[in-house]
Amino acid sequence: MTAASTGYRVLALSAGLSTPSSTRMLADQLTREAAAALGADGAEVEVSTVELREYAHDITDALLTRFPSERLALVIEQVRAADAVIAVTPVFNVGPSGLFKLFFDALDIELWKGRPVLLGATAGTARHSLAIDYAIRPMFSYLKSEVVPTVVFAAPADFGADTEGQADEQPLAARVRRAASELATMVRARTGEVAAAAEASADAGEDGPTAEESDGIATTDTAGGGSRLDPEFTDFVPMATLLGKG
Repeated sequence: MTAASTGYRVLALSAGLSTPSSTRMLADQLTREAAAALGADGAEVEVSTVELREYAHDITDALLTRFPSERLALVIEQVRAADAVIAVTPVFNVGPSGLFKLFFDALDIELWKGRPVLLGATAGTARHSLAIDYAIRPMFSYLKSEVVPTVVFAAPADFGADTEGQADEQPLAARVRRAASELATMVRARTGEVAAAAEASADAGEDGPTAEESDGIATTDTAGGGSRLDPEFTDFVPMATLLGKG
């Protein structure tokens, strides 16, 4: 059964430090558009959002002890079950927030391998926009995640809170839609590959080669009257025969 028939799970991680926060606002926009893009073909989409600030103590304890609390373990399971993760952080000192980095430091690196991730970031000025490509994206490349090509950065002007003309030339809504569309494409491709691999594995189990064939030993198909192996092995001489000649 493919993900398209059972639905998709999208998990948003927001590292905003206040309530409300522009980081959460951006996370909500991204999840809303991602759900719309993934559900365009009729698939059900389950969206969950985790405010990392609510797990600050749990994350710190896990980093120090290497054992997650029950609360944090539930978040880890959500990550493991997610078909896609949307990770959004505020930018401080030209990098992600400490809370954001601590969360990823506390989790097993293998958890992120091959997982589709859409990155978002917010800051008080558009001058920090390059941080997402130079300080945040490299971390996910190291984690071997599949990062969506389009990342979304938002300054106060992008939310309409600034009139000094510092907003990105392309409206925030347009960038969010493009990133969400790319995420949907990536998730569908990944679930399609998984389904194809599972189907191929099932077919191999039914019609796969015998142990002798897989070892390269010649066998005869008595029903068909011919050899089922590569011609390279047609002159195969059993070891017992060779020893007997000695």
